[in-house]
Amino acid sequence: METREFVWTRRHVWSLGVLCLAQVLDSVDVTIVNVALPAIQEDLGFSAATLSWVINAYMVAFGGFLLLGGRLGDLYGHRRILLGGVALFTVASAAAGFAQSDWVLVAARAVQGLGAALIAPMTLALIALIFPEGPPRSRAFAVWGAATGAASTLGLIAGGLFADGPGWRWIFFVNLPVGLLLLAAWRSLGTGERPARASRGFDLIGALTSTAGVGLLAYAVLQTDVDGWSSTRTLTLLGVGAALLAYFVLHESRIAREPLVALGLFRNRSLVGANTIQALRGAAMFAVFYFATLYLQGVLGHSALATGLVYVPLTVILIVASALGPRLVRRFGTRLVIAGGSLVTAAGLLLLTRLPLNGTLLADVMPPLLVVGLGLGVIVVPLTTAALAGVPPSSSGVASSLLNVSAQLGGALGLAVLSALAASASAAGPDGSAEALAAGYRFGFGVAAGLMAVVAVIALVVFHDRRDEP
Repeated sequence: METREFVWTRRHVWSLGVLCLAQVLDSVDVTIVNVALPAIQEDLGFSAATLSWVINAYMVAFGGFLLLGGRLGDLYGHRRILLGGVALFTVASAAAGFAQSDWVLVAARAVQGLGAALIAPMTLALIALIFPEGPPRSRAFAVWGAATGAASTLGLIAGGLFADGPGWRWIFFVNLPVGLLLLAAWRSLGTGERPARASRGFDLIGALTSTAGVGLLAYAVLQTDVDGWSSTRTLTLLGVGAALLAYFVLHESRIAREPLVALGLFRNRSLVGANTIQALRGAAMFAVFYFATLYLQGVLGHSALATGLVYVPLTVILIVASALGPRLVRRFGTRLVIAGGSLVTAAGLLLLTRLPLNGTLLADVMPPLLVVGLGLGVIVVPLTTAALAGVPPSSSGVASSLLNVSAQLGGALGLAVLSALAASASAAGPDGSAEALAAGYRFGFGVAAGLMAVVAVIALVVFHDRRDEP
């Protein structure tokens, strides 16, 4: 690895800033809409059953098109696909802001999800192309991880500010100047990459089956709060989605001349382990935001804006821990840092299982959240580095997409399961009482802690103790 000769230049810093801003554009939109849902429902006349599609339309399109987006970047150039994704996202944001009916907003959100599916894997792939393996790439990933974590909390705060101030439409209009800035700055991403022009064809069947399969699974999971896990509709969607993905694997391995995903990638032990951990980590992280938010608002009675502000210290510790992760890896190795960070996260989640009915922010909520943030932040860079280690540049887009797919599907599926378990635990107490709700949230935190303990075991088994990786 030629890491000692690498010198950070102004162009490297600028390129990393542009890529982080693109990731922020994507990450903010995942959370900024949540706190504005009541205002959107009142203004556009959404029913209780259809309101969830303001969120679900984005998530289904995002999860469904990630693999396709990654492959398009590998074939036609990551800068070009990133540019197209930003342009699509910006136009869709304008359409969402001007929407005068519920179906127009849902359609615009779906297009936003498609644009995000083109943006997210390209940011990781371009970082891997611009910065060589070793400390330079690890530092770049640390900055990227910090920007991602900060964006999620920024979305919660900004959503509350816009909903209480100029109106919910501004949660979409705010994307316009950011998108235009990115479109103006895209030429600065000098990577020296050359699209894979040798590929004469495109695996359309693979693209359709993988997109439809992942999209149906995401749709089925997200609708379980309405249909339930045992309903005919849910089971049918899960079965069809699984069947499409099974055929996708068969098609890629036996039939396709230009596979969408080179299945040889899955012989990379590090990549498989990193994606498995990413799915479990996503489930735990989704649970933290979901249950903590419901506890703060439903049990303690805090406002949406106040709840968003609670996550600011969590974001700060995530940023600090993300920067600390590469240093720890150089001293202790990837497997020990990921395992240790996972156990720290599990400890924080176990502390959250002790949340009382009349808890306080400073004494009961904030300390466990900071412990969780420390553990989750430390493993961001080692996990990302492990997922892309040894992956050839021609497959970096797909490998990055796999990591995003794992996070989204793992998070959505995990949250659906954990929320169902929490609801069952709540049902054991007085119907609708604050104590019953708190008991359910505590149980959900406990299950999430168990998932992070499993992550620690996987890390110890799968990864080699390579201190020189980041």
